[in-house]
Amino acid sequence: MANWTVALLIRRLPSLKNSFGRLTASQSIGDAIHSTVFAFIFSPMCFFSVEIMKTYSSAFGHILLIAYDISTYSHLCISLNRFCSIVAPIKYDTIFSMSNTKKLIMFSWACAVLPSFYLYIYQDCRFYYIEDFWVFTFSTTPVCNTIVWYADFLKYNSIVISIVIIDVITVSKVRSYKAGLSKTTSQSHEKKRSAEMNFLKQACLQAFVFVCELITYFLITPRVDGSERWLRFFLSTVAWVCVHMLDGVITLSFNKEFTQTIFRGIKIKDLSGHIGHHQENSSNAGATHTTRH
Repeated sequence: MANWTVALLIRRLPSLKNSFGRLTASQSIGDAIHSTVFAFIFSPMCFFSVEIMKTYSSAFGHILLIAYDISTYSHLCISLNRFCSIVAPIKYDTIFSMSNTKKLIMFSWACAVLPSFYLYIYQDCRFYYIEDFWVFTFSTTPVCNTIVWYADFLKYNSIVISIVIIDVITVSKVRSYKAGLSKTTSQSHEKKRSAEMNFLKQACLQAFVFVCELITYFLITPRVDGSERWLRFFLSTVAWVCVHMLDGVITLSFNKEFTQTIFRGIKIKDLSGHIGHHQENSSNAGATHTTRH
């Protein structure tokens, strides 16, 4: 719900009608698809042991991998966006123009979708559900082991390390910027910089959550004894779901306009209903008055 709220409402928010907003929407769509598959496919398959879902679990696993890649690449793009806004603010509007941002999003989605068909379909490296630990896992063929090592583990860790490095540099630049900030800075400029800082905090917190999930999934879970089914389940499946859920929650938390837009829509709906009810009562009263005459 959090991610679909962000994805559907973000275009209505004035403060996010920019490159950062478009990239956040791309990330939210990937997170929303991932969470939706777990909510309406994985959960029934796991809790009610639906055999037909287990049979086609590799197809659902393929969708999860694509959604995860979309979210991951969007994280990287958002970190680069924040880096550019702080380090090169004059060139920012040119580098991350709306046209360039759309091209970047299309390229990141193509990188997420197209290679997956070769790696996980053509090469028969299936990502399927196993009931022993209630998790999705890859096939254990030699080709699949190679794909998982290079296209999964090394790729995601390289991206996360890049995100961390970019965010650390960006934050250090922000600190030096604040130290040399003139007291005569205009109010409008200060407001804009404050919004940029808020976007940076959001990106850094989301990157931190992302790093925690990779550590639990790839480093801690393999070291847990196979008899600890519940622990492995929470460190892998639950952690994987939570990182995407928290993306949406963090975005909503750092952008109060979402809640304002939602409640404004509810108030307008209630007000229109009240007006319609009042008009209906007035027309009924008029009809009664006419009848009595």
